[in-house]
Amino acid sequence: MNCFVAMSFNTSLFILIVAFSSLALCQKDEKKSGPPGHFLFGPSYLANLTKEEKQEYYGIFQNQKLTIKQQEEQRLAFAKKHGFEQAIKDDIKLKEENHEVVRKERPELIKNLLTVHNELMKIFDNKDQTLTQQEAAVSALRDKYPNAPATLYYISRLITGQDRRVKPHHKHH
Repeated sequence: MNCFVAMSFNTSLFILIVAFSSLALCQKDEKKSGPPGHFLFGPSYLANLTKEEKQEYYGIFQNQKLTIKQQEEQRLAFAKKHGFEQAIKDDIKLKEENHEVVRKERPELIKNLLTVHNELMKIFDNKDQTLTQQEAAVSALRDKYPNAPATLYYISRLITGQDRRVKPHHKHH
């Protein structure tokens, strides 16, 4: 049985808060890119476009025959035509910068996951501590390995099927 399943509600809630606060602190001010067909909360640079123009813009992403490079070129051409080329260039640059951060930092995070997992198991298996002491131990671990506890929490949610956004891959006979 997965040890995370047996955690108390307070501990689960604490780890959830840790996960979301960790994600919030790590994110940059990214521009939102609305899903195709959803115009209510798209990027601010699309605000002055007509519904048809927005559909044309999102159509670029829906064209499965375009390469990523071709999509970028078409986005830039569309943006230039409508006066927000710099915003698209900034989006592309941010995406490339984020990709490089992930390329650089993910291997270290992965390398530390087993160590952090083992430490978390020791913390949660220790029944001779108060909840405050447990939270302090998790906090100290998070200080040492900032993204690993949140990553492990997410993985545990996938394993236990508690994440509703991801469907378990069990075959039913």
